[in-house]
Amino acid sequence: MADLKTVQLMFIMRDMNSNDLRRVDLNLLVVFQTIMREGSVTRAAVKLNLSQSAVSAALARLRVLFTDPLFERSRAGMLPTARALELSALLAPTLTAIANVVFESPSFDPTQSTRVIHLAMSDDLAMVLAPWLARRKLDEGWSIDFGIHQTNSTLWRDSIDDPRNEVVLTVTPERQSSAVRSAPLFSGGYRCVYNAQLLKASSPITYSEYVAANHVRVSYDVQRGWVDELLAADGHKRRTLCAISHFSGLAPVINRVPAIATIPSHAAHAIQELCGLTVSPVPLPAPRFTISALWRTEVDGAPENVWLRGLLSDFAEAM
Repeated sequence: MADLKTVQLMFIMRDMNSNDLRRVDLNLLVVFQTIMREGSVTRAAVKLNLSQSAVSAALARLRVLFTDPLFERSRAGMLPTARALELSALLAPTLTAIANVVFESPSFDPTQSTRVIHLAMSDDLAMVLAPWLARRKLDEGWSIDFGIHQTNSTLWRDSIDDPRNEVVLTVTPERQSSAVRSAPLFSGGYRCVYNAQLLKASSPITYSEYVAANHVRVSYDVQRGWVDELLAADGHKRRTLCAISHFSGLAPVINRVPAIATIPSHAAHAIQELCGLTVSPVPLPAPRFTISALWRTEVDGAPENVWLRGLLSDFAEAM
């Protein structure tokens, strides 16, 4: 269902005087959205099968039409202005709706495409999603490739601004702009993981054992987390052997020292499967979280993005 702003724009377009519309080349809006998506005049020209000079000329006309620069050059490509982001959020679903009315909606065929599908996520998610994607590619005979980039709940905005990334997976942000769409994938909690041969503990581990044990903390900024806060509220201090910023460095440590790591359940079970470690419930009132897929509004109707979001829904159901 179209959101309120999309409906407003459609009513505005419907109520505009036909003479006004004749003065506007609506193909300019397609050029605008393509530059938004590609982040480059050169790549937009290739995508549209136009010359670079034709796209540059269209951009000049767009700047006059909207009385705004719309894009500014940078080392990272053509960066949209605030006005461009606002326009894209309104235009993307409207153009998609128009295209669906005029044309049969195209589909994306991963067995025919050779493009690289880029996703960004934290490495705990990559531990479970990357092998799942690789298995699906082998089983289905896909010719596409997947590129997985690092991000987290602090850096997700940088990742979604990167025009390469189709989708960013992260803990659901508290706030997001109209330039971003999102959909929840799955909810999760936390588990303890440790080497039971080195750390002798009950099953499940008890609160007193948890407090007395050594710990390895995984944190992007290697700072205190919710475990430290809950223990401090009870008058305890977590006995931390070390703190690391990536989950990839956790298994070698836990496998060799008598210590506990308290990490998201999906990562704990992945490490358990790889290293034969023990997983136990956390003897604390651990928080829960929701992982969401986020994508830029301007690619909302792109066939490859729609296909990818469906694929991620399949993954979430399999979790």
